[in-house]
Amino acid sequence: MNFTPLFAIFFIIATGFFAKKVGIVEQKHSIPFVDFVLCFAMPALIFDKIYHVNVDVSLINTILIGFGSTAISAVIALVLGKIFKFTKVTTVSMVMLSLFGNTLFVGMPVIQGFFGDAMVNEVIFYDQIATGIPLSILGPLILSFAAPEKVSLFQNTMKILKFPPFIALIMALILKEVPLPEFIFAPLRMFEGSVTPVALFAIGVGLNFSSITSSYKGVSVVLLCKMILPAIVFFIILKFSGIQMSKTWVVGLFQCAMPTSALASAMVIKAGLDSSLAISSVAIGVLFSFITLPVIYFVFA
Repeated sequence: MNFTPLFAIFFIIATGFFAKKVGIVEQKHSIPFVDFVLCFAMPALIFDKIYHVNVDVSLINTILIGFGSTAISAVIALVLGKIFKFTKVTTVSMVMLSLFGNTLFVGMPVIQGFFGDAMVNEVIFYDQIATGIPLSILGPLILSFAAPEKVSLFQNTMKILKFPPFIALIMALILKEVPLPEFIFAPLRMFEGSVTPVALFAIGVGLNFSSITSSYKGVSVVLLCKMILPAIVFFIILKFSGIQMSKTWVVGLFQCAMPTSALASAMVIKAGLDSSLAISSVAIGVLFSFITLPVIYFVFA
């Protein structure tokens, strides 16, 4: 098994965390890094990859089953929240954090490392259809069940419509059948080359482990329902459907088992829900992925 991609991810995240600890940067400095990725590098990446991706029935089915698997697992998180009598705020937070994964910033370098650049286009398409768009629509709806203040679906929808990665997605789909000269993509590829290292470094700078002791029970549920159960559900659906495990399906399985989305965590915090759980789920999820993803690769790939 090739551990190089996981080591590279760990090294860059650890570098960001180390830079914060020794005072080179502060935790708040992760915001400009993230803003650069979201406003410049990621739109360039999305436009290039979505424009060139070959969208077929198999890819669409992979995305649908992947999202369906995480949705089933999120429902299980809700049930576990009721069984173990978590507060309403914590239970809703667990559902939110179990439903949306870090399918881009962690998913892309992992898939790229294990399966090569040929699968990157599919990773980007999966991220936008199974994470980006549903997060903007379902996220505010889920949070509204426990938020102390009303979460506006309209305002969040308007934000996503103005969100540079979403604009890049729509432009790529509109222009997909229009022949574009290759020189247009040269500067875009220079930008997109910075997505992975800058995003992972920002994750490292933003990591915080101080709140883990107060939320370890909820974090355990999130890890189970976000990184383990979706892969099991995904595989069961494939077996019962008689679908052969091709590389596209393995990529879908990997994607639905990615750790919690940092954006979903930020939305939980902003809505005034369980911030300790949100922060801890991202921090521990990234570390836990160094165990779960190699196991998934060993078993299925």
